[in-house]
Amino acid sequence: MAGLACALALAKAGCRSLVCERAPSLQPVGAGLQLSANALSVLDQLGLKAALAERGFSASSVALRDGASDRLLALVPVESGQDGYIAVHRADLQSVLLDAAMADPSVEVRLGLSFQRVESQANGLSVWFLGADGSQTTVETSLLIGADGVHSPVAAFAGCKPPVDSRLVAHRFSIADAPGPEIEAWLAPSSHAVSYPMRKSGERNLVVVEPVGVPHGAPDSRDWNPRLSDFLTRGDYLGAWPLLTVDADDRLRSRERIVLIGDAAHAMFPFAAQGAAMALEDAWVLASCLATKATIQEGLAAYAATRLPRIQRVLKRVSFHRRVYHLGWPLSLARNLAMRVRPEAAMRADLSWLYDWRAEPIAPPL
Repeated sequence: MAGLACALALAKAGCRSLVCERAPSLQPVGAGLQLSANALSVLDQLGLKAALAERGFSASSVALRDGASDRLLALVPVESGQDGYIAVHRADLQSVLLDAAMADPSVEVRLGLSFQRVESQANGLSVWFLGADGSQTTVETSLLIGADGVHSPVAAFAGCKPPVDSRLVAHRFSIADAPGPEIEAWLAPSSHAVSYPMRKSGERNLVVVEPVGVPHGAPDSRDWNPRLSDFLTRGDYLGAWPLLTVDADDRLRSRERIVLIGDAAHAMFPFAAQGAAMALEDAWVLASCLATKATIQEGLAAYAATRLPRIQRVLKRVSFHRRVYHLGWPLSLARNLAMRVRPEAAMRADLSWLYDWRAEPIAPPL
């Protein structure tokens, strides 16, 4: 997602780009994701917001509930002005971005190419890729953008620190017959669950986050309230994913002609539902910085200086959510009471700095 969005943003800045993808074909993989107004503003600038809105679900709030009783603790407002909040299947976002990239003459997409190494040249870089058939491909470029995930080979080649295992795991389920626009989260000691719609056909995403130390396999439905237990029983179990993080300070620092975006730059826990949003922000900000600075080096320095403070603030919020969501008794009682009495306007203000960010138009090339 980050790579395709960045290529489209660069096209707005008058730059041509080549997107190299390791997979030999782009399949509709993944599960659901949530896009807040800050993310939707990027899609709006790309002219893709309406197309995605047709496939997803709009939401105005997230219901926080007690994991054992299902009692409502708080309705957290998530809208920002008229820009809304959308829950959608990851494959639908990928499809919208890919269709736009394939239709843009400034963007070329090549599949089945795995990054190998890069060498500096007098006026740019030589990047080597290994093809699915074992052949070698060399690309001459002025800039290499690593949008290749938490296990980024580009980051590893650049000498970045490896990912860190959080000792948490995310169990994912898909529920085929649970229609409705509600986004809900259930809080429990050391774990939490989130459910939201992905497609208008009724398909719903369910994620349960818990410590690695529990027995392997799907979560025990008996640990939750009857309604959530029913979701777990009926859902199609998609597997467990370890939650990994990276050192954002290390990965976002300015490098000469190599830059990281998305999870490759700042993989984060899903406790604030901002992973996809930050990737889209990265893509737009990087293109904007490159378009407004005289040199690539100045553009990369501006990107790092702009993104790092915001990413650090998001990561702090994510850590706060992790602590609050996973509180055990009796601290959970105090948390629940505080949530019930906190005014909606105050909860909205808590996240205004996050949701109210907007992608500014990129000036067209001269």
